[in-house]
Amino acid sequence: MAERLILVAEDDEAIRHALVDVLSGGGYDVLQAVDGEEALRYLLTREVDLALLDINMPKIDGFKLLRIIAREYPGLPSIILSAYGEERERVKGLELGADDYVVKPFSRAELLARIAAVLRRSPVRRISGEESLLFPGGRLNPETRCAEFENENVLIPLRDKEYALFHYLLSHPGRVISQEELLLRVWGTRSTASETRTVAVTVARLREKMGERVASHIKNVRGRGYTWDAL
Repeated sequence: MAERLILVAEDDEAIRHALVDVLSGGGYDVLQAVDGEEALRYLLTREVDLALLDINMPKIDGFKLLRIIAREYPGLPSIILSAYGEERERVKGLELGADDYVVKPFSRAELLARIAAVLRRSPVRRISGEESLLFPGGRLNPETRCAEFENENVLIPLRDKEYALFHYLLSHPGRVISQEELLLRVWGTRSTASETRTVAVTVARLREKMGERVASHIKNVRGRGYTWDAL
């Protein structure tokens, strides 16, 4: 099984390096973010198992990140880091959805124990594309990379990006997903005019392949992106 991937967002270099050393020594893969903006970029581009967040960070603070996680990544476990005596901040963090907190300075044993406890209560991360997902009249099969209409016994082969795009939309029902996010999460690249056009072309091709019954659920949200309307 793949190692759990933990995002460490901490602007203090010494504390961040200490966290990385402890987590790496505990058998975790680690991403380092020096501020909240970099942490958000990692959340957009990587499949993170747990976020370890300092509260007082530049650009985007830990409280704002918790709100984003609650809205955009429900189910992603998080632990906040707070200085000794900052009870008000810890309470606010827990109210915003954090699963636990660790007080600085922290001990290696306590940090690893708290992370292990939170992860035990959380589902194992699935690699993008592994999960079978349902759509009206059928399912997206990760083994065949096909859309399967069960009652009609029809298989529709999908290209890699079509499959990944459809899977991403199905995985985030009701959420408006920007073209920039799709480029990052599906194509693994940054937004340019030509690449944004690539998203539109792939969406159009997917709609054509899937037919009107499914295509009608893939909505354009003018000026914002796309959403999977499951209703």
